[in-house]
Amino acid sequence: MTELPTLNRLERRDLDIHLTWSDGTEHEITYDDLRHACPCAKCAPQRNEDETSMILRRNVEKLPREKPNVRKIGNYALSFEWNNGCSSGIHRFERLWKLGSKQDPDDGKPYVHGAW
Repeated sequence: MTELPTLNRLERRDLDIHLTWSDGTEHEITYDDLRHACPCAKCAPQRNEDETSMILRRNVEKLPREKPNVRKIGNYALSFEWNNGCSSGIHRFERLWKLGSKQDPDDGKPYVHGAW
């Protein structure tokens, strides 16, 4: 994909979000998958190793089921606010597209502190 379609619509459902993109593509991302893929500096390093990633997944699945509040960050990302668990991650639209397409949102790369 050369250019990412525009996110036209987001629907918060009981167990997942439903995204509709400008090219007509629709994605469903479970809240558990969204939380496990949190890109913040606390959560992301836990996905670097299989064992810690499984621990993170189990911890996410233990959290109460809830619909997050969603806040748009500029024209490039969304922030999800949960009553329990981590709410620090900023999910760029490219990341949401990959999650919805069942691709690795980290592109197989380990977390390295800092974006520089």
